Amino acid sequence: MDQLPPDQKAQLHEVADCLLEIYQTLAKMRFIDPEGIQKGPHDIKDLLPLYEQHGLDPSIIYLYSILPYIDTARAGNRDFFHGGEFADFRDHYDVKRGRDPFYASPREDADFENENGPYIRPWVTPLSKLGNHQSVIIYDAREHRIWIIDQLGWSSTDRALRGVPKGDEQSANSNSFEHIPSRPAGDVLRDINHWYLTLEELPGGGERSGLEWSTWDLDLKGLYRTHGWPDNFDGDAFQVAQARAYGASRAKYFAEDPLREVDKYKGWTQSVDRQIGEHQEKVNKAKTVDEEWSARFGLWKAEQLKKRNEDDLKKAEEAADQRCPGGVCQRKEDLPLWEAERLRHESNWKQESIGAYRNWAEEFKDSDPERARHFRIELHHREKKARIYRTAYEEARADAERLCPGKTFQSATGIKSLGRQDTKTRIQFHKDLVIVLQRDIQEVREWAAQLPEDAKTAREMVENDIQQQERSIKNMRNMQKAAEDWLEKHGNSE
Repeated sequence: MDQLPPDQKAQLHEVADCLLEIYQTLAKMRFIDPEGIQKGPHDIKDLLPLYEQHGLDPSIIYLYSILPYIDTARAGNRDFFHGGEFADFRDHYDVKRGRDPFYASPREDADFENENGPYIRPWVTPLSKLGNHQSVIIYDAREHRIWIIDQLGWSSTDRALRGVPKGDEQSANSNSFEHIPSRPAGDVLRDINHWYLTLEELPGGGERSGLEWSTWDLDLKGLYRTHGWPDNFDGDAFQVAQARAYGASRAKYFAEDPLREVDKYKGWTQSVDRQIGEHQEKVNKAKTVDEEWSARFGLWKAEQLKKRNEDDLKKAEEAADQRCPGGVCQRKEDLPLWEAERLRHESNWKQESIGAYRNWAEEFKDSDPERARHFRIELHHREKKARIYRTAYEEARADAERLCPGKTFQSATGIKSLGRQDTKTRIQFHKDLVIVLQRDIQEVREWAAQLPEDAKTAREMVENDIQQQERSIKNMRNMQKAAEDWLEKHGNSE
């Protein structure tokens, strides 16, 4: 590493410095906790055998020693850019995954020009990890260039290269990406930071960011601008406003649950209609008594399911008519009450979790220090969240009292609570389901009484169906017992 030419070292430091600037911007945006940023250089002596095992070029080894890394536990988030995740090349798994960042499973013993050979050369490294598909940032230390490549589209998601066509493939390796457009590394990384500053890109977007960072549900761009981003940013006020927007979004989702129930049963009914047609066709084509009655059992089960779905659909439509007349689930004048009610529960849940993590941190302090450390870090995050949500709830409650004088959530909506289903209700649900399952078993046995002696496969299907229902009954009773035990110990104080 010490033999690297000064100009290449300068390029590698440019990459590290630009990444650090991006991470610091994400911390300023309140997406990650700044305590999770770990600046270089790092002591990598113990990792050198691992790096050498994977055949890494000295330039990449040097880069790994100076890159900033994100301790995702302390940062509170794992998602990075375009659905990717933060990478830490002090971690053995990340180093190994860095040789196959797109999960292409190349032949390690093959040449780079082989059809399924390695495609990440020794002087190339990802700067991010793949999330649920989406993009990975790839850096070439010899060319000092960066690609941002979508795994499924096998194309660039660099917004500066929109409309730039791919070049002609020069390699027989199907995983080769050199023909995909790329740009000078420093330009790409500075642009990423600039896009965050101008809100052309927003934090989150991956599977692990949580709904609080969902641009589908929340106007994050508007929240940032309202709170002075980037030059006069009030991060504390932004986080409270974000919590309120999230609370309002979740309240809206809950309110529309009756409409989703209707759609669900309609979809199920259509699916069952298809099943009935398929089973009827099997009955018509059956060549033996055994085949015929096996198909008849499937047909009968599908017809029973259709009847139940139709009953459930009717109940769901009645509930939707009552809760969402004309398809409107929230009256505009009641929106402050919905938001406050949802945030009341969000705040309570977050406050309750603090005690649990504090107890776990203390419990494992001596027996498992690393696990205790994890709980202490999580406790830190939960304490911060609890403070944010308590403030958000207090603000929302004050607005509800001012805008909806004399009203409560229940008096305005007819709904008792947006909280978790209480324990007594869960117990009754399990009891009711056991009764339904017992009735199903009896109906199956009554149907099976007509089976001819030659319908051996159908008899096996009946017995398997009954056994499955009995297992479900056992599970329901176990859950009912657990809920009853909890209720006896704690009381129904939810």
